[in-house]
Amino acid sequence: MTLDAATLFSLVPGYLERQSWYALAVAGDPPAPLELESVELLRDGEPGLARLLLRRGERWLLQLVGWRPATGFAGVLRNEDRSLMGSADDEGTTVIVYDALADDALMRFVLERASGGKVEGHLVRPLATLVSHASLVFDEKVFMKCYRVLERGPRPEVEVLFRLDEAGFNALAAPLGRWREGDFDLALVREFLPSALEGRLLALTSLRDLLAHASLGEEAEGEFSGGVDLDNAERAAASAGGDFASEMRRLGETTARLHVAMATAFGRRELTAQALPPSFERPAGLALGEEIQLHGDFHLRRVMRGETGWLVTGFGDDPLYNESGGAPSSALRRGSCLEDLADMTFALRRVSLEALAQRPEREAPLAGALAAAWMRRNCGAFLGGYLADAGVSPLLPPDQRFRDQLLYAYEQVRERRYEATSAGA
Repeated sequence: MTLDAATLFSLVPGYLERQSWYALAVAGDPPAPLELESVELLRDGEPGLARLLLRRGERWLLQLVGWRPATGFAGVLRNEDRSLMGSADDEGTTVIVYDALADDALMRFVLERASGGKVEGHLVRPLATLVSHASLVFDEKVFMKCYRVLERGPRPEVEVLFRLDEAGFNALAAPLGRWREGDFDLALVREFLPSALEGRLLALTSLRDLLAHASLGEEAEGEFSGGVDLDNAERAAASAGGDFASEMRRLGETTARLHVAMATAFGRRELTAQALPPSFERPAGLALGEEIQLHGDFHLRRVMRGETGWLVTGFGDDPLYNESGGAPSSALRRGSCLEDLADMTFALRRVSLEALAQRPEREAPLAGALAAAWMRRNCGAFLGGYLADAGVSPLLPPDQRFRDQLLYAYEQVRERRYEATSAGA
């Protein structure tokens, strides 16, 4: 390695201070110097590549550093100006040092390293991502996430993906490889599914189709229109062309398989009263069901409809997300299956209110009734599909009335959390 560790590291602090993701990563941390914990030469030659493991107080960071001769360098990188770190002397040759994430050739090399040599890529496309990682797509088939902000121990999303895959749960983007050094996961490689559609987008499409009948109802004064009975919101929700209930039932079935696989992969134990919502009173003598590993942030942005069915995503994407006020990372959090179900039913309610807010105020009475009917229909379909799987029965409270009360209590927790977040926005 002709560029020594000290030379590389000398260019890193100034570069990081200019990066918005780094500012967020260290915001609120006690002041501390940036230290170089280890360095590894990954590729010698042109271009060169090194892996730097950094530490700032209790915060661990990964920086991939590349370098090329200054001659002929212009135009080689994506986001060239923002990616540059500086220049250095390499045995008499001036080289430009930069963030290797901007170099497609080096990212193809990292892909091979992260997948253990099992995956190769050619065409590279970066994706906009959350701050703790960079995301790249190769040939529209393979997705790689390179972590900038590291977590000691197994990265939750990496651990969950591989364990679910081993347990036979295939309703996810299949994991293809992980790059792990010591106590840290540095990168994840998984399948990329470009044709999959986010659940929230599909739900909004269904709602917009249904609520469009509110304007027709205003003109027709409640008469039948296009086969939709506007005098009966429940029948209207069922007969509108964009009915979503069959898809929500399939999602319920997929969620049941997810929970059974979680119990298999991570184990299960009796749920204790400490897992119940605050102030919720447990009826004496009633069993609570089992405690399992949860998804932990299970809503319509975390599920996608692919060609073969529903896919589950988002198993703890970003350790900074919760710190900056967002939903919690999964962090291998355990609890009642009903918590994940409450996440989804609450999400259905919120998306119905969002779609309703986009309609003209004059349509509010009819549109409100239609949106509420849509929410009830799809929540019922989701829960019906879930409960139809006998495999989840041992995981749930056996008493149906108590189960419904507990689900409602978890939904209210989410409602209060949402209201508190909205008030503070």
